[in-house]
Amino acid sequence: MAERIVLFGGTFNPIHHGHLIVARAVAEYFHFERVILVPAAVPPHKPLADEPAQEGATPVLPSAEQRLAMIRQAIAGEKLFDVTDTELKRRPPSYTFDTLMAFRQEHGLEAQLYWVVGADMLEDLPSWHRAEEVVDMATIITAARPPWSERLAETLGKLRARFSPEQVARLAAAAAPTPLIDISSTQIRHRVRERKSIKFLTPEPVINYIKKHGLYTRPG
Repeated sequence: MAERIVLFGGTFNPIHHGHLIVARAVAEYFHFERVILVPAAVPPHKPLADEPAQEGATPVLPSAEQRLAMIRQAIAGEKLFDVTDTELKRRPPSYTFDTLMAFRQEHGLEAQLYWVVGADMLEDLPSWHRAEEVVDMATIITAARPPWSERLAETLGKLRARFSPEQVARLAAAAAPTPLIDISSTQIRHRVRERKSIKFLTPEPVINYIKKHGLYTRPG
């Protein structure tokens, strides 16, 4: 049986229970034995787009290494999950195509590659670097939240203008229903900055790491 390599990309800034629940739901739906988290490279210590412009110190944002460390803390002891620093080691911009090529070269032509995206990211698929080749190289799995069927059908209809009928059919066949989890990294960052609790939003080791390193807070 061909090796199945399942990749779940994101900034994970920080990783939270929503990420892990979705990844587990996808794994259970398709009977995957392992999901590899792929943190994307983003410039450290710079204001994020969602941070409001205010006078005073900029919130302390984690470096790529710290985001990686938080992921490792979150998945410690979980056999289902693994993490790779492939994109963090590569000079930006970091494209999905390049990541898939790296795994293809490492694991050979026989390996089956899967890339997990959210329904919102699927809408942006036409703008991806070498999008058609990405769709041909890997099975794009859409983690679709309720009401997922209506939104997915609408998105697939739009993708027909860019991709072949065969490619769209593969995208439609690779949708996995996942729970609606109202947790976001943006929400966690804002709550930390406002000195509110993030208990139950992200694993306890991640909470401890954020506190220890003073992440997402304003100095002073």
